[in-house]
Amino acid sequence: MANHMSLANHADASIYSYLTAVKSLIVYYGKEPEQCTVDEIKAFLIHERDKLNLSSSTVNLRVCGIKYYFRNVVNRLDLVVKIPNPRIQRYDTEILTISEVLHLFRSCRDMRQSLVLHILYETGIRSLELCRLRPEQFDKHESTIVIRNSKGKKTRTVEYGQSLRKVLVDYCKVRGGLPKNTLIDSYKEQDVALTIRGIQWIVKEVVRRSGIKKNVSPHTFRHTFAVHYLNRGGSIFRLQQLMGHEYITTTLHYLKYASIPESTRVSLLDHLYGENPGI
Repeated sequence: MANHMSLANHADASIYSYLTAVKSLIVYYGKEPEQCTVDEIKAFLIHERDKLNLSSSTVNLRVCGIKYYFRNVVNRLDLVVKIPNPRIQRYDTEILTISEVLHLFRSCRDMRQSLVLHILYETGIRSLELCRLRPEQFDKHESTIVIRNSKGKKTRTVEYGQSLRKVLVDYCKVRGGLPKNTLIDSYKEQDVALTIRGIQWIVKEVVRRSGIKKNVSPHTFRHTFAVHYLNRGGSIFRLQQLMGHEYITTTLHYLKYASIPESTRVSLLDHLYGENPGI
């Protein structure tokens, strides 16, 4: 199954989650998944939800992993259609205000923390993408960053401005030079990449120091980037590209949080005759 998913270019996180689902089912009953009845599989999923107190999203991953195994590995489509996917509980997305973002920047203890928060807010990239950033991914002439092997093994380009450039320069000065192997070092060793857990710790510590009571994580900056981008008149279609969303419906989710500025009043006839006064 792992080889099948790898050949299909699934993300490492998806492969791990799906394999965990199938392995848990095998361990629970002590037999291969295709030997289980639909009722047994449903009972297993209820156990995972109630006894292990798993969220609806995690249970849904279990279902997707088991269905992938039945559909693509053992060709048991009869089992696939009889296993329901749980309804995922939707939570309101936490969005930071402009003043809160500025307050968090001021609450950073060192240039590493400042750079982490500035990149997350300026680009909207994911934590794993930030961990993997290398200096050669930056194009200082075009003010762009190439994000390689992102979610779904895709590559995209995001932009950054002069403010982030200044933070990058200050970070390199404090660090003692341009990084070689990774952009953001761990606290323990230079040229060893900061981990996702390290980024989570930085955000948690800065939020604690700031006194902001919202539930803020690294992903909160991604949500905030999207909404603030729309609030500044950014295109929803360009935002889809910047976020790396496969489907526009995912990006449209942010519209309910945005206050998109009104566009200039347009008269098509005035524009037409202005361009063609001889009509």
